[in-house]
Amino acid sequence: MHSSLKQTLAGCVVTAILAPGVALAAGADADEAAPAPQQMQEVTVTANRREESLNKVPISVSAYTQDTMDIKGIKDIDDIARYSPGVRVDESQSNSISIRGIASTGGSGTTGIYIDDVPIQVRDLGFNSDDALVKIFDLDRVEVLRGPQGTLFGAGSEGGTVRYITTQPSLTRSSIYAKAETAHTQGGAMSYEAGVAGGAPIIDGVLGIRASAWYRRDGGWIDRIDPTTLSIVDPNANHDDTTVLRIAALWQPNETLRITPSFFYQHRARNDVTIYWPEY
Repeated sequence: MHSSLKQTLAGCVVTAILAPGVALAAGADADEAAPAPQQMQEVTVTANRREESLNKVPISVSAYTQDTMDIKGIKDIDDIARYSPGVRVDESQSNSISIRGIASTGGSGTTGIYIDDVPIQVRDLGFNSDDALVKIFDLDRVEVLRGPQGTLFGAGSEGGTVRYITTQPSLTRSSIYAKAETAHTQGGAMSYEAGVAGGAPIIDGVLGIRASAWYRRDGGWIDRIDPTTLSIVDPNANHDDTTVLRIAALWQPNETLRITPSFFYQHRARNDVTIYWPEY
């Protein structure tokens, strides 16, 4: 059994580049040899459609920066849910995200899913849909907003909203981000991933671009066997492959206008999953 999930999004929005986190550190007496204190990073979110410090937002929000997700090993919404109280992902049927127990199997979804300002949740029409769950790579942060968000994020956000905020191009500096990982499952196959992202100004102060590419393979650990001879037909058959590509631009013709068109592509292929339609 093979199932495939494809997601392609293109959009043009006007937005602002987030300011970098503010580092706070206590000073040490010049005459005393003391270790450098740990820095405290201030997280800026846009849960209310404007930039605010996380500790000043008047709603229940969990925010995870790229550094935090790298340290914790967060790769997708399943990992986010483990760190976010009241968040659950229905892996057995629809990939739907429920927040504070609010879920639906028909009509509009109850949890809004956004890439930047573009909604991507799927509407249920008489059968369980299969929401496109974004993999984590080259994101500035992920925001989980608990509680009704219909005023700012529409009718499909009764339970809350999950926002994937991508890293925006810069008009003034070049940057590169890369990561790779390997792992092994006892009695199964290797798992590995690799990705690289980079950006640079094309016209200083006016035009910048950013592009990224990422691939991950989750090795299987279940063998497909012949029901008659019991011989192995396909070892480690339940493997999972994901490819993510993104390209974005930032054009600022004047001080009051910023245009950020972007293209996002995600393809996920899952072999021998436990969910299938017998007719197919």
